[in-house]
Amino acid sequence: MIRIISVIFTLLVTLQTSAQILVIPDVHGRSFWKNAVAQNTDIPIIFLGDYLDPYAHENISQEEALANFKEIIAFKQANKDRVTLLIGNHEIHYIDTFYKFGRKDTIRAEEIHKLILDNLSLFSIASHAEINGKTLLFTHAGLVEPWWKKHFPNTPTDANSICNALNEKMKSMETFGTFIDKAIMDVTKLRGGDAEAGSCLWADLDEHDNRPDYFHGIYQVFGHTQQKKKAVIKKTFADLDCRKAFLITSKGKIKEIKK
Repeated sequence: MIRIISVIFTLLVTLQTSAQILVIPDVHGRSFWKNAVAQNTDIPIIFLGDYLDPYAHENISQEEALANFKEIIAFKQANKDRVTLLIGNHEIHYIDTFYKFGRKDTIRAEEIHKLILDNLSLFSIASHAEINGKTLLFTHAGLVEPWWKKHFPNTPTDANSICNALNEKMKSMETFGTFIDKAIMDVTKLRGGDAEAGSCLWADLDEHDNRPDYFHGIYQVFGHTQQKKKAVIKKTFADLDCRKAFLITSKGKIKEIKK
């Protein structure tokens, strides 16, 4: 009996330390996520947002981007416990139609608005995980200290409290709409705004480079600031927006998935 318990304990420890996460950064109509998903079955998947508004030079039509987004939503619906869909800034101008950023699909905006609102419960602002003793926080653009202190001054800065506080804002469209206007649309001059600090959907990579490690013990994973060739992976954060998928291994390492 003792030996059986020992074996079971060993298996549990192995499972806990072999956890991996597939991360899909900014999609913008691209289909690279499909190959990554096919290669990595039965592990958690986190999409970092920005599903729509393709770049003209990539020859992806708005119609193709919308069809791709519908596939991602269907994939989430079929794998609710395994797939996390984070909201990106390019979803905001379809959710709150007052806003219009670059490349917005004005022809299909009403359809997209309804599609997102009908499936709002499938999306989150933030997610977190523990791998090999490493705490990982996932948002679209990353969390910077001044923005957090401004809007959540009395909230603890552990990953669970951060995610609960942010995701609570999406419990209803009324609450989320207010949060968009008062906090999400904080944009600095780096992105054409005048705020002191960018929100977790708008913060530029330079804001992370120039800030101290306020969220001590948390490794941030985000996209948003597109890189030409490869991801920016540093001591306290990683910007993975480079048109490729990544695997966070059981040792907490970030590994690019080859096509």
